[in-house]
Amino acid sequence: MWSFNLLLFWDENECLDTTTCPAYATCTNTLESYYCTCKRGFLSSNGLTHFRGPGVACEDIDECSQNPPPCGPHSVCRNLLGRYKCSCVPGFSSPTGNDWVLGMPGRFSCTDVDECADPGICPEHATCRNSPGSYSCVCNPGFESSSGNTNIQGPGETCEDVDECARNSTLCGLSSVCINILGRYNCSCLPGFFSPAVWTPEKPEDFRCVDIDECLHMCPSNATCTNTPGSYFCTCSPGFAPSNGQLSFTGQEVECRDVDECSQDPSPCGPNSVCTNVLGSYGCSCPGGFEPNPEGSLNFSCKRIPFKCKEDVIPNNEWVQLCQVGGAVEPEYGSFCALLNTTFGVLDDACGNRTATVSLKNTVESFASVLEQTSTWSNFTKEETSALATVVLESVKSTTLAAFLKPSANASQTVRTERLEIESKIIKEECTEENVTFHFKAKGDTMEIGCSTIEESESRGTIGVAFASFSGMESLLDDSFFQDHGTPSANSQRKLKSRVVQGIMTGAKKAGFSEPVIYTLENTEPKQEFERPICVSWDTDAEGGRWMPSGCVVLEASETHTVCSCYQMVNLAIIMASRELTMGCAIIAGFLHYLFLACFFWMLVEAVMLFLMVRNLKVVNYFSSRNIKMWYLCAFGYGLPVLVVAVSASVQPKGYGMHNRCWLNLEAGFIWSFLGPVCTIITINSILLTWTLCVLRQKLSSVNAEVSTLKDTRCGKNTGDGLPGRSNPALSPRLQGCYCPLSPPLLKRLKALSYFQICYEATFGESRCLQEPTLKPLHSLIHRSRILPAPELFGKQEFLLQMLSSSSVFCSSSF
Repeated sequence: MWSFNLLLFWDENECLDTTTCPAYATCTNTLESYYCTCKRGFLSSNGLTHFRGPGVACEDIDECSQNPPPCGPHSVCRNLLGRYKCSCVPGFSSPTGNDWVLGMPGRFSCTDVDECADPGICPEHATCRNSPGSYSCVCNPGFESSSGNTNIQGPGETCEDVDECARNSTLCGLSSVCINILGRYNCSCLPGFFSPAVWTPEKPEDFRCVDIDECLHMCPSNATCTNTPGSYFCTCSPGFAPSNGQLSFTGQEVECRDVDECSQDPSPCGPNSVCTNVLGSYGCSCPGGFEPNPEGSLNFSCKRIPFKCKEDVIPNNEWVQLCQVGGAVEPEYGSFCALLNTTFGVLDDACGNRTATVSLKNTVESFASVLEQTSTWSNFTKEETSALATVVLESVKSTTLAAFLKPSANASQTVRTERLEIESKIIKEECTEENVTFHFKAKGDTMEIGCSTIEESESRGTIGVAFASFSGMESLLDDSFFQDHGTPSANSQRKLKSRVVQGIMTGAKKAGFSEPVIYTLENTEPKQEFERPICVSWDTDAEGGRWMPSGCVVLEASETHTVCSCYQMVNLAIIMASRELTMGCAIIAGFLHYLFLACFFWMLVEAVMLFLMVRNLKVVNYFSSRNIKMWYLCAFGYGLPVLVVAVSASVQPKGYGMHNRCWLNLEAGFIWSFLGPVCTIITINSILLTWTLCVLRQKLSSVNAEVSTLKDTRCGKNTGDGLPGRSNPALSPRLQGCYCPLSPPLLKRLKALSYFQICYEATFGESRCLQEPTLKPLHSLIHRSRILPAPELFGKQEFLLQMLSSSSVFCSSSF
């Protein structure tokens, strides 16, 4: 007993030491020990509820991170040291108040606040809608918020009236009036309209304005009643006119009377037509030989079937209009107008009576008589020839087509004359078989056409095809009528080397066929190897008539025939084009230009020197004293021609070379770059020659008879071409040879000989000067600018004659 009390007395209380337990912990003493317990809101770091010993701490518990949160829904939990605080989100409230802290009396819970209980929380014309924790204001139907949002809240927002009528003009439907009212709208009908149902906002779709038919008031017959808002008016039907003259009227006292449109001038049906009046309208038709024009014209018109007549040709050509009856025909156009009117006379016979049969034989003979007058054609201008040729070609085509309208016994026929040959054929049932081709032949020329092409021609009624060949027209419509803007005419030679042929076929379509028409034309002259054939067609729209590239393709070309493939019916011919000008030919032409000019410039130099020698015959060492050097003469004789050629080439570079010769182009006056200097030099030389002869006559009159005898003696002893006594005969052929290359026929036929002669003449004179002993004094004069005194050489007369002879040979050396 005493021992127990003793032990109890000695038990140590560890909790007296405040550091025994960590912060935020409570110490509990036990018998012979103790333990620590973390306060509410804290948790030991080792996870034990009771612990002791160092190294253990009490850490704050984040109650707000627990799930579910301790504050409940619609609340905000805020963690504090050892505890937490609860508050409600906006729009909610708690009976215990916000900022409730653990340990305070009561239980914290958040309930929704009804903001709509405040009548002034939403603006006027708006409805408040409560929601958990919030609210929204919605504008009533017929209103919208000032911000444009559907749900609004807060100050500054207002609900404004919506003008439905301004936003949608068709809100009430057609023929109605929309009236805007505060918060809504109202619909009513326009005057003259009514709605079976009254408009209500609940059923706006039932409202529909219907026109009040004022046309129950009767309009007169042949009139049309037209409703207008609140009224009506009457108008006469097309083809009728009101008796009061007013276009619109009301009442039945006005009558609508028929209008006779056919009595109008001009006729509403157009020319060459028949107008038939009917009640309230009129009808148009075409007479015999005409058909309605389907070319998209809004007005009715008739066109001839299926060829041109005189009236169709006249408006397109001013030369044809000169010869018409009633116009003043000038005398120079008499022959032209006579042939033109003869051609039109044949055409008028075919166009005038369309019920009678056209004799193809008679028309061909009439046209052949026009073509036979080639002498008359040759006197026409280019424009007259092209105009007359166009009329002839069109007339032959028209009369042939007219013969197809009512052919003689519906048979094919061939008409042959010296100038014109036509083969025609009526196509009946031959094209029922496949791959059928028809062959036509006239004067050695042929045409092949298939049934597929004939079917594409859109022929109606009688179907006919013809092929014509004109003999002699190729000389009238030669290559000068050819127009090809792609190739200049000077660069290549062209010649028409075939007869003019013509393909004729009924139907409106004349071109753009899917299968080609094959034309085989006989060459009037043999084709040369260097010639290139061109298929050309006669274009009546180009300056009254011109040969133009036809778009046909040359399939084959031999020496005797040329084959063209065309996708159209054309007036065809063959033009042979030679090779185009080459650069070598242009260089040769420029070189010849220079050589000829150099010859003539040296002739001028010699003429001047001869004149000076004769004039200063008694002056000793005249040229030595004048210091005339050779390079001065060369600069003039060879330099000036270079300058002339250079200027000519820069002014017109394409002036050198032609399609048939390597010489200067004769077009545009370029030949005057050679003829100008030459004519000038010839004129100057002629003046100097006359002057020299006059001076020479004066000099010779003073010569005595002894010197004359001495000259005769010396002339008798000398032989050869260089004798003074024979200088004139030697000079004559040389000068003639100088002019031989200038002859165009010789250049055309003997080109190689011309070029050889130039080179020969250019070296002939120099060799003669070196070989002739009698010319050595003159040779020394030219090349060393010195001469022996005249008395020391031969005497006055002999010296003069020696200079003349030397000048003759010197002229030859220039060539």
